[in-house]
Amino acid sequence: MEKTTKGTLYVLIAMILFSTGGLFIKLINANAYTIIFGRAFIAGFIFLPLIQWKKLRFSKNILVLAIGYCYLCIMFVLTTKITTAANAIILQCTAPLWLYLYYVIRGKKITGRELVPRLFILVGIIVIFSASVGGSRWGDLLALSNGVAYALVQHFMDKEYPVSDNSIVGLNNIILCLVILGLFSAQLDFSGLSMAGWMGLVFLGIFQIGVSYLVFFKGVRMISALKASMVSLLEPILNPIFVFFFVGEMPSVNSMIGFGIILFGIALTMIPMKKVVQLEEC
Repeated sequence: MEKTTKGTLYVLIAMILFSTGGLFIKLINANAYTIIFGRAFIAGFIFLPLIQWKKLRFSKNILVLAIGYCYLCIMFVLTTKITTAANAIILQCTAPLWLYLYYVIRGKKITGRELVPRLFILVGIIVIFSASVGGSRWGDLLALSNGVAYALVQHFMDKEYPVSDNSIVGLNNIILCLVILGLFSAQLDFSGLSMAGWMGLVFLGIFQIGVSYLVFFKGVRMISALKASMVSLLEPILNPIFVFFFVGEMPSVNSMIGFGIILFGIALTMIPMKKVVQLEEC
């Protein structure tokens, strides 16, 4: 098997595993904080032997990355419980819009090539919120804030660190466990978990977070970042599909329209500049 094909397969497997998060969060009979802690604890345990403790040096970048990761994981589980899985994942994937706004604030020149896709994402957000009411709107707002956290994580994951990616992921999950214990320990309740619930937590920790990251990092190093990002579009597509088929949750018509517009905008951000030039010449 060629290196590119193998790399694409690794990223594909990672996206399938990532996209099971919404399904298991919906199915597990426990509150959000119990699921967050259980998943992070198991993932942290899996990555613990891979952490390069001797090379680890705490810095502002590592601290901000950890804060963003904790918020991202907490809000993803909370919003999946509060609103639909489709809204939770697609509003989280609005990260390209917030990342672009950050760069513009920092002095980046605005170009039509970069602005148009982000406008599609913004229109999609407006369409989704036009149908939100009550608790669903609150869940959508939290999911939207998670898009900002996702942008923050993406920005700081791109920094240089003295340790491996596996070390960073392991450390982030350990810190997440400490945050939950420090702030939400009263919310933790494993007593009511059924056997299926425990199996779901184990799956989330080992496969949806643990194995998926290991496979993802391995695949990204075999193919281009662009190709990896295109394959990554499978996560926001598969996540609500899994929830629909196994839980029966159907997003509203407006949510589906907004979902499609945002997905189209994200796809546009991933088209190479040369290809855009060629399309304009045709």
